[in-house]
Amino acid sequence: MSPRSKQQFEELREASIRKILDASLELFGTTGYENTSIAQIAKVAGVSKGLIYNYFESKEAVLKVLIEDLTAIGDQMMADLFDEDPKQTLKNIFRMIFRWLRDHEKMNRLIFGMTLHVDRFDFVHELATTKMKGYVELLEQLLQQIGMEDYKTEARILSTIFDGIGVQYLVIKEDYPLDEIEEMLIKKYCA
Repeated sequence: MSPRSKQQFEELREASIRKILDASLELFGTTGYENTSIAQIAKVAGVSKGLIYNYFESKEAVLKVLIEDLTAIGDQMMADLFDEDPKQTLKNIFRMIFRWLRDHEKMNRLIFGMTLHVDRFDFVHELATTKMKGYVELLEQLLQQIGMEDYKTEARILSTIFDGIGVQYLVIKEDYPLDEIEEMLIKKYCA
């Protein structure tokens, strides 16, 4: 058997990191950050605790990478939604939010769990504040462009509605009328 190349080592490293992150997301999203240990992550990932510490200095460092990954995904998704018509852009945003809710339960559980403990981690608080401010400002711009009178208040209400929808959908799941609410919001804001 010939020695592994530098590229093979890098591929193994990336695969190990991905397994660790996937296991962390699974556990943080189901049992919570506080209730998850590095030993549990190692067991679910099928790696040793030592390997986790080789890549991450702490459980918080794992969380930070997960949050950074989430932010990068969100930024890319938002960049793909813009249209010349502000109503179409808003509709695209609504569709994306509801698709995200349907497709990313574990990530949503992590997000909402972190929301309850946002002051525990400075990096989460700073990132959440910055992102939320940016999303609300985007909603304000779109609502202003489509002619909403009190677009600033409406943008805050809309962002709060999405938080509530997300929490209720996590709790009620398939019994929650997600499709109907999606269509109602699109009809109200984008028609």
